Amino acid sequence: MVSQLLLLGGIYKGYFTPVEASGISVLYALILEVLIYRTIPIKKIPGIALSTGLVTSAVFILVAGGQLFTWVLGYAQIPQQITEAVLGSDPSALYVLIIVSVFFFIGCMFVDPIVVILILTPIFVPAAQAAGVDLIHLGIIVTFQAALGSATPPFGVDIFTASAVFKKPYWEVIKSTPPYIAMLLAIGALLIFFPELSLMLVD
Repeated sequence: MVSQLLLLGGIYKGYFTPVEASGISVLYALILEVLIYRTIPIKKIPGIALSTGLVTSAVFILVAGGQLFTWVLGYAQIPQQITEAVLGSDPSALYVLIIVSVFFFIGCMFVDPIVVILILTPIFVPAAQAAGVDLIHLGIIVTFQAALGSATPPFGVDIFTASAVFKKPYWEVIKSTPPYIAMLLAIGALLIFFPELSLMLVD
């Protein structure tokens, strides 16, 4: 609760940006774990920083590849061709949201969400705007489906992250996930069919 008040309060009060809030959250976590709870010895911090740097480097290599691929797609006008082939010439807002949900969910089952977002967003945003979809609503749908896909077998990256963090085998991690995935798919459907759930705070 304190961390949420600190981060969200700081962002909405204008003390720091959302990007700077990530640094504040790291500092807050360090203070808690090193000084208050004393669960992390100071001598382990360099190793933790190195591990974080390695993981982050791998992610940004994927991001760089995704951006290059996005440029190639745009240069070849493939997004326009895909949009016309999948969505048709005059899709409804509901149809666009369903297609977006399917593509992002399936894509993030196999590839890191950042890469999927970089590749697919330029394809679907123009069609969504043309169909009258609110971009905040679209962003929430994309974020939700990307998070859900990344935790869904067979190759969701969050599964392997959980397996590494908790030192559990792959099958043990995924065996209890189907009920939760089903519930989240139902929530995703509600977000699609009832935009006010996403936009009530904005409205």
